[in-house]
This record gives sequence, structure tokens and C-alpha cells, in this order.
Amino acid sequence: MVEDSEIISVVNEQGESIELLSVDEWIADIDSNVESGKGVVVTPADDVELLQESLHKIPLIALDFVSFDDGRGYSQATLIRKRWGYSGEIRGINAHLDQLQFMLRSGVNTYDLQEQYQGSNERDYTHGFSICYQVAANNDGMKQKF
Repeated sequence: MVEDSEIISVVNEQGESIELLSVDEWIADIDSNVESGKGVVVTPADDVELLQESLHKIPLIALDFVSFDDGRGYSQATLIRKRWGYSGEIRGINAHLDQLQFMLRSGVNTYDLQEQYQGSNERDYTHGFSICYQVAANNDGMKQKF
């Protein structure tokens, strides 16, 4: 899991390196962080409502999925993408292979797998299901059964 004040960076969809700050660091100086193009890393315990007012200014939000049995990242992605209308990149970091479909369906649009999964066939995990039993941000190509 990413620790507070541990600055990491990721490469976004456009191939640019984006420095990530914790939620607290982002809120402490929003204007300066916007000017320098920094993104935000969100841990499962973070309150994403603190970002709601400045969402449109954040170039990239990285949700930490390091703990396989912690589903708060899915709820955070759904709030950010569906409820609050964030249109930027939401990246799942420290992702487990089995989480990919759920991450994508909740609003995450890019991801970085944990090292142990590098080289795996991701397609089966991102597009391997054709039926869903619940509404989600991304039900593209799936038959909905309720």
C-alpha cells in the first residue's frame, strides 16, 4: 500500500510521467499541484469526498488495489466516475489479475498489475465475462440479467 507522503509516479495514457500525491498533500496546496500537473493516489482508507470539489483539476487519479480482499477501491471509482462525473484517467495501481473486470466495470480505465502478474493473458480477465447481474459504470457488450 502507498504510504502518506510517499510520492510515486505513473505513466498516463499519453505516455507522460505524472507525479502522484496523497489526498492530504493534494488538498494542502491544490493550486500549486494543478499548476505542476500532479495527480492523486487514493488508498482504500482515504475519503474521496475530500477531492470532489477539485476533481475537474486532477489529471489522473490512481486507486490503490494492493489488498485483494478490500473492495473500497471499486466504490471510490464508482463515486468518482459515475456519481461525480470525472472524465479523466482513473488508474488502478497494484492490481491483482482477478480484479481487472471489476475495476473496469466500476470506472477504472487503466491499470498497473502487480509484478507477479506481468506477462499474463489479461484479455480473459478484462473481457472474459458476457453476463452481469448488477448495474455498473461499464457494462459494454454484456447482457444484463436482473
